[in-house]
Amino acid sequence: MPTEREWGTLEREVKEIRHDLRNYRMILDSLSEDLARLREDFQKMKTRIATAIAAVVVVSGIIAWALEMFLKP
Repeated sequence: MPTEREWGTLEREVKEIRHDLRNYRMILDSLSEDLARLREDFQKMKTRIATAIAAVVVVSGIIAWALEMFLKP
């Protein structure tokens, strides 16, 4: 059987472990939120890049067509 002093030490360690666990949960929640936000940002960036590429292709096609029309003999 543990003595009063040993019980006190064990109780204090259990409280510290609970506190650490609570802190780790808060950190994990924060990181999960950050990861979700980064995924959203990445998806938005992919959409912007695809839109920019499509716009460049369309403008290039228009310029090529215009040059072909004006430079025909």
